[in-house]
Amino acid sequence: MRTRWRGPGASRVMPCVVALGGVLAAEVPAAAQGRWFKGNTHAHSLNSDGDVPVDEVVRWYRTHGYHFTFITEHEYFTDVAPLNALFAAANRFLVLAGQEVTQRVEDRSHPGGARQAHVNALGTNRLVLPLGERNLATGMSIAATFARNGQAIRDAGGIMQVNHPNFLWSVPLADMMDLPDSTLFELWNGHPIVYNLGGTDSTGHVMPSTEARWDSILSRGKLLFGVADDDSHSFRPEDAGNPDLARPGRGWIWVRADTLSPTAILDALRRGDFYSSTGIVLRDLRVSPGEYRLEITPAGDRRYLTEFIGHGGRVLATSTTLRPVYRITGNEGYVRARVSDSSGRMAWTQAVRVRR
Repeated sequence: MRTRWRGPGASRVMPCVVALGGVLAAEVPAAAQGRWFKGNTHAHSLNSDGDVPVDEVVRWYRTHGYHFTFITEHEYFTDVAPLNALFAAANRFLVLAGQEVTQRVEDRSHPGGARQAHVNALGTNRLVLPLGERNLATGMSIAATFARNGQAIRDAGGIMQVNHPNFLWSVPLADMMDLPDSTLFELWNGHPIVYNLGGTDSTGHVMPSTEARWDSILSRGKLLFGVADDDSHSFRPEDAGNPDLARPGRGWIWVRADTLSPTAILDALRRGDFYSSTGIVLRDLRVSPGEYRLEITPAGDRRYLTEFIGHGGRVLATSTTLRPVYRITGNEGYVRARVSDSSGRMAWTQAVRVRR
């Protein structure tokens, strides 16, 4: 049995477990038809703290080759029907509803007296309010707010995405360990002050990078799905060259779905049928019980490095070809791929669990 992601042709659906000779090699999904759609899961307009009206946000994504974008204002639910009436086109472009739930958690030991526990509500049908007066939850952990807000988002028909855990150095790794399997989280957020790469303070306290967080969580047997997105706020043309602003077009996902519809996109996100990118495009991605295979779409004369990564963030194998393949042994714990090119662009595929 083989799972394929390839151009318009094949995809995956719900994961299934496949045994080979008594050894459980990998959890791989069953095959289905579909195509790739490029999208963004985090965008703001003047309806919260962006700098242009929402129709200009939507227009930017449509004119720059995206197939969909969510609108995720702080504590404001956008009616996307009028936007779709203006901008949507069958299997070409779609606007999806959402919200950023701007949760804060009281912690008097933290600078400012509070930590940030923001989550996106993707595909919801109504507003989800954060806990506490002025969005400040007291007497509870960040993990507890994730559990409460996640349930509220699911009750509203949506998917929770944990946002920028290193923003203001807020989210301890331990508070992400009880997230349900298949939760989305921002592996790469394009905002310049969310510190994807982590860092060490003057006392020696280490805040791990978002990718190191992912490996720590995956290594404990939990399967989270890593998202790249913009967290876009600044769309004015005169600010296009300012690296200190949260500009659009810095990170996105490629979702495999059979059609460009809210149901199909949300279902694909729930099952992890997507990869994340800051510029690298994959032509093909296949996972079978015995191997993890991808094919890179070359751009000019750029050179590529693919690293297959397993338990503990260990690099299992590397490849400099355009068609890297990793042979699964059954001892990896999980396998995922990270692709980088000579221009600094990246792509990350989702992990598959591997166990005996």
